Amino acid sequence: MRQSKQLLMAAMALFIVLGLSGCNKQERPDFSGYKRIADLATIDCTFHNVAEIYNDGTDIIFGINVGYKKAWFEYDGSVKLGVDVSQVRIEGPDASNVVTIFVPEAQVLGIPQIDETSFSDVYADTGLLTKIETMDQSLALQAAQSEMVSAVEDNPEILDRATKRAETLLGQYVTTAGSAIGQEYEVRFSGSE
Repeated sequence: MRQSKQLLMAAMALFIVLGLSGCNKQERPDFSGYKRIADLATIDCTFHNVAEIYNDGTDIIFGINVGYKKAWFEYDGSVKLGVDVSQVRIEGPDASNVVTIFVPEAQVLGIPQIDETSFSDVYADTGLLTKIETMDQSLALQAAQSEMVSAVEDNPEILDRATKRAETLLGQYVTTAGSAIGQEYEVRFSGSE
């Protein structure tokens, strides 16, 4: 009986020691969902654009200007702005409970999307024997789309807004993940390397 009592006491002591040793261990936060959060930070900018077709009419046959064409049409679309999710990294927490989030500069993601139902009629002025071809319209649309991307890329305010949005959402994600395990983290941001 005495031996079983000692065995029971030893087992209880072992459980208490193992239980208390688990209290000293800090649980590691789970930041595995950060890519989805960075993807959620994407901003969808809508725009109204005008595509233009122009040929000054240097095609002259028998003294008649047959190459002149000028036309335009309007349409609506959208451009996605955000950070490259593959370049986002989260490091830490370090000994001071600081979590560093590496966030690249925002950029245009993908190609602009066109609302095909928004195309206006083609307004045209042409020379004799000249008409606006489907190829002209296609080339004008490509040029307009390219100009749209360039206009967004040359606008640091809107790109900065997209970067700040990603930082805000990622910072909230880290803070919430820390709170879930009873930790309070300081979040610092750094550009990607």
